[in-house]
Amino acid sequence: MVDFEKIVDSFKKGTFETDFKEMVLIQNKIGGVRFEGKGYVRQSENRLLNFRLYASKQETIQASYSAHENQDSTPGKLILEDRYYDLILVGYDDTRWKAHHVFPNIDLNLSDNDILVSGKLDNLSMDMPYNYPESYLKIHFFSCYEIPLNRMTTTEIQGNKNMVLDTAEFEASEANFKVRSYDDDTIFEVRSQVSFPEAFHLRVQEALQYLTGKSVNWQAYIKVEKNNFCMELSIPFQKSICTYFEPPIIGGSKVFYENGWRLFACFLAYVIEKTEKTQWNPVAYHLHNACESTANSIDSRAISYSVAVEAIASLIIIEQNTDKTNHVREFQKNMRKYIKTQTAFSDLESRMKTLIDMLGQARVQDKLHFLADNGHVERAYIKDWTNLRNRHAHPTLKDLKKIDATNAQELITSLHRVSVLLHQITFYLIGYNGPFTDYGVIKFPTKQYPLTVAANPP
Repeated sequence: MVDFEKIVDSFKKGTFETDFKEMVLIQNKIGGVRFEGKGYVRQSENRLLNFRLYASKQETIQASYSAHENQDSTPGKLILEDRYYDLILVGYDDTRWKAHHVFPNIDLNLSDNDILVSGKLDNLSMDMPYNYPESYLKIHFFSCYEIPLNRMTTTEIQGNKNMVLDTAEFEASEANFKVRSYDDDTIFEVRSQVSFPEAFHLRVQEALQYLTGKSVNWQAYIKVEKNNFCMELSIPFQKSICTYFEPPIIGGSKVFYENGWRLFACFLAYVIEKTEKTQWNPVAYHLHNACESTANSIDSRAISYSVAVEAIASLIIIEQNTDKTNHVREFQKNMRKYIKTQTAFSDLESRMKTLIDMLGQARVQDKLHFLADNGHVERAYIKDWTNLRNRHAHPTLKDLKKIDATNAQELITSLHRVSVLLHQITFYLIGYNGPFTDYGVIKFPTKQYPLTVAANPP
């Protein structure tokens, strides 16, 4: 029986290494190149996965590769999908592995008449039949985050037993969650009596990013479902080492421990419902970009925050007043008729029609003020967003003046307020009610969401 925990542990330590009795590399096109032989996969010093395949040298391979090798590789042009390969591997214990989107290096000039194929792997997965009474998922992130732990476990160090706060348990999306944070790893164990949604591990990752305000990468997961076992190891995408994105509820606070997992559950339910297949959820995507921007210049942070507010607010649908809608439509109809009579300006007709069509669409500002009217965002923070966007996306000469102590504080305060606005829009989308941190006020007080309308005078 394969020791899956041992495999994950070695991958975490950067010592993963496995020999394979069969390796098949298949090009992603009909009649593409195919290499077969023995080889291995092992981690390098930088923890990347590397493979080597020693393929038997055959004339069919040589001829096929010759045509493949001469394909266009123009600078500035992306590599076409049919230049990539799938890798299928069989271990000496008969476990079957696979990797996708492989771009190999191929050496045809070995003295021992073998073809050496090597390269890097972004992922490596294994499937096998396995009978288990419930759906089970275990995700490793190989990093520790500030999360609301609420259970203590007993650990033994040099023969001494100690109680350590390193676990949390809660329910969300028809599943039971157990989260542990220890030994430089955050581990989610999830059990459910029903099947998990598609790409559930990605949805959990997005919810963890939201809760912590950090860029998060899963690096290994084990899933048992529908009599099938799957394990996948992944090399994470690049992320900034140090970011300063404000989480919805500041970590370490009492309300964070009391409400953190409820906030996580709201976001998780939303991304499950609103995400297509294995893609990023749009809200999670824009929040991730906002988070990553904080590791760079203050200007990139301001632009990214402004874009995120506009993008996420655009997802909100507000009901239009029927009388107002009909009034606008009648105006648009009359304007189109009038434009047609202006034959001397026919070259501008198409542009004018586009502008007229936009009159019937709710602007982001309209949506934000609608939320403010109903106590869902701070009205004053909308102005901060408008000023921040205009100053950094469309700067004038006066906007480019040297920053001093006074305007630096104004800028930081505006950034904090726009981050709160960003979270409040998200609260509305995911249906969260409860405490949050208001970074737009000195000392970062806790407030309740939704807001009282009286606190947002027009």
